[in-house]
Amino acid sequence: MSSPYVSLLEALRAYCNLPEFPNPLPSNELLLQLENGLSITINLKEETSMVVLFAEIGTYELKNELSVLSKIGQANFLWAATEGGTLSARPEIQTVYLAYQAPISSLEADAFVKRVQEFARVAEQWKDILQQIDEGKNLEAPMTSTTEASSTPVIPDEII
Repeated sequence: MSSPYVSLLEALRAYCNLPEFPNPLPSNELLLQLENGLSITINLKEETSMVVLFAEIGTYELKNELSVLSKIGQANFLWAATEGGTLSARPEIQTVYLAYQAPISSLEADAFVKRVQEFARVAEQWKDILQQIDEGKNLEAPMTSTTEASSTPVIPDEII
């Protein structure tokens, strides 16, 4: 496994006060179960040297599909509300996902930890947006990014 990738994961482990990882790591995939209930998968695609962050945000009711897809389109336009990630939906199962990828060569330990935190913040924001849409709340305001970091750090409950 790539040593730079292990260094990134180690920085995240240290930041979150998690137990030591097994050596060697059993795979390139790491699953973080966050306190807020979301799970983030971190994976190294060795064939492309890309680090991928991925989260299943949640589901929506079929009757709200147009609203959800519209919000996703607004958010993805020039990454207005995704902080560089990409939202997607699988309409056949009414599920929304968030993904982000970057070349491993462009990532440093501290910046990677901040990227994971920001990814988790955006995922949580979109979980709330889906819930508000399903509750029938009017979300007519345009989607924009809020670059203000959460005051509470995102710390995983466990790593799977």
